[in-house]
Amino acid sequence: MKPARYLALILALLPAVPAAAGALTVDEIVDRHVAARGGLERWRAVRSLEVTGTQIAFSVASPFTLQRQRPNLYRFEQKLFDQGVVLVHDGTAPWWVHPILGVEEPAETPDPEGMMTRRAAEFEGVLIDHKAKGHKVELLGQEELDGQDTYKLKVTLKDGSEEIWHLDTKNFLEAARFAQATDLGREVPGWTYFSDFRTVEGLVIPHREDREYSIRHVALTIEKVRVNPEIDPERFKRPAPKPKPVEAPKEGETPKEG
Repeated sequence: MKPARYLALILALLPAVPAAAGALTVDEIVDRHVAARGGLERWRAVRSLEVTGTQIAFSVASPFTLQRQRPNLYRFEQKLFDQGVVLVHDGTAPWWVHPILGVEEPAETPDPEGMMTRRAAEFEGVLIDHKAKGHKVELLGQEELDGQDTYKLKVTLKDGSEEIWHLDTKNFLEAARFAQATDLGREVPGWTYFSDFRTVEGLVIPHREDREYSIRHVALTIEKVRVNPEIDPERFKRPAPKPKPVEAPKEGETPKEG
C-alpha cells in the first residue's frame, strides 16, 4: 500500500474539518453527486447492466463479467489462478462457486462474503436514491485525500454497517470509499479508489477501481458497458446440486434400494 494511502486509511477514522458556515448541506452535496452521475430519473430507467473488463489480482490479469438486473439480481464472474469464481445474488440470497476456498459446486455464500455480495447487489451506488433504500448520510466536513479536496460523508447502511465516502468538491464524483472488505474468508477494512469516469448512454460510470485491503491491491478496468441488455434470469438462479453417482455393488453384495 502506498504511504500516502496508508496514512489516509488512518485519517479516515478521524473527524474531518467541519464545513464552513454557508457551505452546502449534505442533501445538496448528494443531489449534486447524483446529477453528476447522470441523474436520478436516468438511473431509475435502467433495467439491467452488463460490464466486462480486466481484473488484476495477485499480479495476474484476467477477464471479469458483471451483470445486474433490477431490483437486486447480481452475478460477478472472474478467474483466479485459472479457476472460475462466481458470486451471485438471486434476489433473495447470495450463492457462489469458489474453488480456491474449497467450494466446487454452487452453494449458499456464508458471511462475511455473503454480506458483501448482498451489498454489492444493490443496483446503483449507495448514494443514489439512498433515502428510498433506507441508508443515512451525514456530512463530516471537508478533507484532502491524496491531494484531492473532498467532501467526507459517513453512510450508515440499512443493515447498520458504516462506510466513509469521499466526493470531489469540484465535480461531486466519488473519489474513494472506506469500508469493510473480505480477504480469503476474513473481514478486513479496505479502500476503493474510483477514476476514469466516462459517460455511457447518459450514465457516468467510473471505468477504473483500485481496491486496497490487507496487503493486497486489486485493480479493475472496465472495457465495455452495456445498458439494458437482455439477460437470461436463469443466470442468477442457483443450479440444483448434481446427483451423486450410484456406486455399483461389490461382488457378493445385494444392491441398495432407493
